[in-house]
Amino acid sequence: MTALNWHQNFSNAFGEAYGEGRDDHRQAFYNAREDKGYDIDAPRIETTLGTNPTITRARDFIGVSNPVDRNARREMGMGMEKGRAAAAGQILGTLAADLTQDHSRSLWWLLNAPQAVANVTTEITLNKANPDLYKAEPYTIQSGPRQGQQVKFKNKKLAEREGLITDAQSGRRKKGIGVSQGPPKQRVYTKRKYAPGAVAALGIPTGMAINTGLGLMTPFGGAPGYEAAVPLESDKSKTSNVLAEVGAKYILGRTGHLLPYDEFKKVRPDISKGEYNQYKAFKYDKRVDMNPLDGDITLPAGVLKATTEGIHGPEVQFLGRSMPLTTAGIPFAASLAGTVMGARSRKPIRGGLIGGLGGFTSGQVAGNLIEQERRNRNMRENVPKTKALDPESTFM
Repeated sequence: MTALNWHQNFSNAFGEAYGEGRDDHRQAFYNAREDKGYDIDAPRIETTLGTNPTITRARDFIGVSNPVDRNARREMGMGMEKGRAAAAGQILGTLAADLTQDHSRSLWWLLNAPQAVANVTTEITLNKANPDLYKAEPYTIQSGPRQGQQVKFKNKKLAEREGLITDAQSGRRKKGIGVSQGPPKQRVYTKRKYAPGAVAALGIPTGMAINTGLGLMTPFGGAPGYEAAVPLESDKSKTSNVLAEVGAKYILGRTGHLLPYDEFKKVRPDISKGEYNQYKAFKYDKRVDMNPLDGDITLPAGVLKATTEGIHGPEVQFLGRSMPLTTAGIPFAASLAGTVMGARSRKPIRGGLIGGLGGFTSGQVAGNLIEQERRNRNMRENVPKTKALDPESTFM
C-alpha cells in the first residue's frame, strides 16, 4: 500500500467514525436488542454502555463483544474497519468523537449521585433476577378466527388491523412493538412483556430507602441535627419555603449543613462536642487517606469517603452525601431483597412492589433500632464517671 492510499484509508475511516452521532449508536443498540428478543427499553447502565462508541468499538476490536450487537453495528455501516490504516483511523476518530460528544463522561453523569447509583444497582439486580422484565415476545392475535396466530413482519395489512403499526403504507411501529430476529420471510412482530413505567416503579422502595437515609424526605426542615436546605432565619432547622425545600431536595439533592453544636446537641445529646468536631473535620477534610486500618478512608478529591465512627455510626460519603450503614444501607438492602423476591413471582410488578415496600418497612425498623441502641450506648459512655458522695461523710 502506498503512503497516499494509507493516508486516504485512514482519513476516510477517521471521518466516518468522527461523524457518527449518538442516535446512530442508539439505533444499533435497539436493533440488537430486538434481534436478541428484548424490548428496546433496557436498564440504564446497559443503554449507557451499549450506546457508547468508545466502549463498543473497543469490545469489537478485541473480539469480546456479543455477535448480535456486533452484527447490528455492521448492518448500519459501523462495523470494525479492515486493514491497519482504516482501523487506526476509525479508533482515533471514535476517541475524538468521544471528546466532542461527551460519550464517556455520560457514564459519570449517570452515576454521580447516591440516588443514581442506587437506581442503577436496583435495575441491574432486577434484570439478573427476572430478565423477562425487559424482554419481548412474539405477538399473537387475541381473538377471531386467527386467534393465537403470530403476525409476520411482511403482513403489513394484518399488523395494521391488530394495531401494531400506524398504517400499512408507512409500516411505522407503535410503542412496545418490535420485530424478531430471523430470515426476512420468517420475522414476526413482538410485543414487550411489561411496560417500562411499571418496571421503573419497582425502584420506588429502594428509592425511598436511600432518600430517607440521605435525609431528603423531610419537607418541613432538615433531618435531626441538620439545617433545612432553605432555612428559616430565626430557626435554621426549619424551612422558610416548603415548595423550595422539596425542590432543593428532590431536584438538586441538597441537604442542609450540620447545626452549630449548641443547637445540634438538643436533638443529639449522645454526641459530645469532641465527637462533633472530629466528625466535621472528617467530613470536610479532602486529604487523601487510603489506609482503612485507621477507621477512615478518603479517595482523591474527596469523591468517596468512609468512616467507622461517624455521628451516624459507620457511614459512606459520596460527593458529600452521607449514607449511614444502619439508617440507609440496611433499609436499602432489605428493600432490594424484598423487591427481588417479589419480582420472581408470577406477577412480578405487583409482587415486586409489595415485597419491596415490606422490605423497606422492616429495614427501617431494624436500622433505626440498631442506630438507637448505638446512640444510647454512646450516651452512657459520654456520661461523666464521678464517685457518688457519701451522705455521712464530713466533707461538705
